[in-house]
Amino acid sequence: MWRRGTQFFWIGAETSGARGGRRAHPPKPEKKWIKKINKKEKRIAIESAFISTANPKIIKERYETLKDKEIKDAPFIVESKIVTLKTKELFNSLKKILGNLFEVSLQKRNVRAGKGKMRGRKYKKSAGLLLAIGKKEKLKSKGIEIKNIDKIGVKDLFPLGRLVVYTEQAIKDLGEKK
Repeated sequence: MWRRGTQFFWIGAETSGARGGRRAHPPKPEKKWIKKINKKEKRIAIESAFISTANPKIIKERYETLKDKEIKDAPFIVESKIVTLKTKELFNSLKKILGNLFEVSLQKRNVRAGKGKMRGRKYKKSAGLLLAIGKKEKLKSKGIEIKNIDKIGVKDLFPLGRLVVYTEQAIKDLGEKK
């Protein structure tokens, strides 16, 4: 026999209707269903996502802060030498390439409003810039997301119009993929 405040084991701790009992409908963890997507449909989704990274109109729709600004050179393609740069040099060159888009390209972390802070979701994080590199290229840096072109999925590019900078090698690898 035990007691936790008003909860006694003989009162009916397993019943939801009893005083001091369990909760009737407690929050349940999400079930992770694996959905199968048709191959053609998945290919069309990835291709449309890649195309949207080159369309200035769609990029403006995604980022609210860019509504007033003009976007030039929409598919951003850089030399593969950028992979050899150190972080500070990388950010300086990206600032020159992107111009007024650079402020959107950095990942930002804000404290969430509301009760999510208490439930393990304290910070909201913006997506920032995605740097697509070739299959055999390697680069690590904080502040931007870096992925190999063959590992970029639909989840990385949606909602449509994400800011993406491609290396020349990534474009070649993307052309070979088809």
